[in-house]
Amino acid sequence: MVDESFHIPVLTEEVIQHLIQNADGDYLDATGGFGGHSAAILGKIGCGSLIATDRDPEAIKYLNSKFKAEEKISIHQACFSELTELFRELEFDGILADIGVSSYQLDNASRGFSFKQNGPLDMRMNQSIGQDASQWLNNASEKEISNVIWKYGEEKKAKKIAKIIVEARINSEIKSTKELAEIILEEIPRKFNDKKHPATKTFQAIRIFINNELLELEILLEFIAKHLKIGGRACIISFHSLEDRMVKRFFRDKSRRDPKLSKLPNLPDDSSFKLVSKALKPSDNEVNDNPRSRSATLRVIEKIK
Repeated sequence: MVDESFHIPVLTEEVIQHLIQNADGDYLDATGGFGGHSAAILGKIGCGSLIATDRDPEAIKYLNSKFKAEEKISIHQACFSELTELFRELEFDGILADIGVSSYQLDNASRGFSFKQNGPLDMRMNQSIGQDASQWLNNASEKEISNVIWKYGEEKKAKKIAKIIVEARINSEIKSTKELAEIILEEIPRKFNDKKHPATKTFQAIRIFINNELLELEILLEFIAKHLKIGGRACIISFHSLEDRMVKRFFRDKSRRDPKLSKLPNLPDDSSFKLVSKALKPSDNEVNDNPRSRSATLRVIEKIK
């Protein structure tokens, strides 16, 4: 049984305000999760429709139960790289994606995303496919581990952390979130008054790598460019600088003239998109109610031709 209090959707008012421009339009929530944003969209559309997708089978099971009596929604299990195959012929008035890990996934020890509760070192969004974090961590080379922690966690001590992980696994395989966190904490003690656990960036990096999250996001952005209707909008919420930089650059590049042609005279602006607003952050009230929303950033783009 999933406790709905785990799932507080972030920036909901801002998403609805910027996403729903046609109450009778067709919408895609590409990260249906546990239905918070989807429910808000359904509450605003009239004769329109909503497709909700998610790669997590637990989320799909929950969505099917939550919206079993709702006729305006269809639900599909899919990661971003499967959207084109599923919806090749469709265009949308709005596409939403809330990038990252849900509170349920973080707080459920069996998913292995967080060191705050001990559980198997898994970290897969879909636990039925692919290698889990433990399998990878116990077999990867020290250089590969270091590269992943640096590239996806932007962790300055990546080499040192990779070295102690490889040394620790000689004695026994690293199988739990607690084991990994303690290995890192032993070597890199927590500084006085430092709120961030020394293992935070390492856990983030391994999760992003295991789920191929940045490539999936890149594919989603290309899907958005091809499958928005004219006048349609995309809203992307991200929680880490890596994802936000990708979204920011993609939106920027799509909404301006090709820089290679910028100095040529008398050329019309050939951009097909426009930025709708500056990056939006949660209000102080929302952060007080839901501290995990603090790092969320919403960016919005509209297709204009």
